[in-house]
Amino acid sequence: MLGRLRRQLTVLAALLTGGVVLAVAAATFWLTGRLYTAQRQASFEAVVSDLSGQWLRTGTLDLEQLRQTAQRSGIGLYFEENGAPLRLSGLAGTAGTGSELCAQLDRQGFDCKASPSQSESILLPHATADGQAVRAAARKQPTENGWHLLVVWQLLAAERRTLALAGAGFGCVALAGVALVTAVCWVVAGRAIRPVKQAMQSQKDFVRAAGHELRTPLGVLRAGLAVLEKEDAAAARRHIGLLDAEAARMGRLIDQLLILSGGGMVQSSRPQLLEPDTLLLDTAEAWEPAARQTGRPLRCDLPPCALPAVTVCREELCQILAIFLDNALRYAPPGTAVELRCRAETGRIVWTVADHGPGIPPPVREKVFRRFWRAEESRADRRHFGLGLSVAAELAARCGLALGVDETPGGGASFWVSAKL
Repeated sequence: MLGRLRRQLTVLAALLTGGVVLAVAAATFWLTGRLYTAQRQASFEAVVSDLSGQWLRTGTLDLEQLRQTAQRSGIGLYFEENGAPLRLSGLAGTAGTGSELCAQLDRQGFDCKASPSQSESILLPHATADGQAVRAAARKQPTENGWHLLVVWQLLAAERRTLALAGAGFGCVALAGVALVTAVCWVVAGRAIRPVKQAMQSQKDFVRAAGHELRTPLGVLRAGLAVLEKEDAAAARRHIGLLDAEAARMGRLIDQLLILSGGGMVQSSRPQLLEPDTLLLDTAEAWEPAARQTGRPLRCDLPPCALPAVTVCREELCQILAIFLDNALRYAPPGTAVELRCRAETGRIVWTVADHGPGIPPPVREKVFRRFWRAEESRADRRHFGLGLSVAAELAARCGLALGVDETPGGGASFWVSAKL
């Protein structure tokens, strides 16, 4: 569908733009041809005027100069004096052509045999001589001994050949321009529909990723329910509370997925004052059954001194830690521990989830929080499309939290989220 749309856009744009290119090329060729023809005709008229003026001033004809002029300008010459043709040596073969042109001039009202009382001239842009198209001019000039007639003609074959070559050149340039415009339109159309294509692909990936993200709290719920069968009443009540919190968090996750999909705007939870170490212990207790089932023990590392209370959006922070824990339990080698830490730094509290898995190379650490990004090692797992970390980044941005990823000492990835005191 998108391919056909791209072709249709290309054809439409190429027709419109190509039509303009062809029109401009045709207009340019027409104007260039007119200017070239006018220039040739002006040059021809200048030669006629010079020859006539020289004959009138000197009363003689320099045969060598006439031959050079005829050769240089590509013209033919015919002379009459008092109605009698002048047969000039070196210009043989022009008498018949001159007589033929005189007959055509007579039909145009220019009597070549009549004695003029004053200078007369005529120009025929299109005439025929010896079966060839020519440009012809004639001038009669009275003299002391009678009058002179000068007929000059120029073959149009070379001029028309030049115009034909120019037309072919303009045509090739125009076709090349249309081809270039078509190629540009194809590229532009491809870029124009690229966001649509990406949006459609993202929509498909989003549906798959949503299923993955929803399985995370469901897995915790199922693991907790399995533990309930083996717990006493007091422990069961405690786990029920934790499971209820996970169920509520799953509802919040659905809301966050709607935000990422553009399907709605979900309000953040209200910030509240909480104890960082208490939050860490609650998170560890909620995830301990799931960690035990995956064969990756969950260790909770608390500082020796109590940490100061911090005001944060509890639900969003818990969701971020849940996303970090899910990734750690997924990619850490079986049997290796996943560590949950909390510490105080200058002006902030930092929660960290560290694993001893393959880790994330420094060049791609900024990319892991992009939507649907996955490390190369995970591309064979079609169930995971990297939405979790993008959800974490969105949650952190809305709640004023900072997050990132560092290397775990000894190998692995340490995802952290921090809140200002």
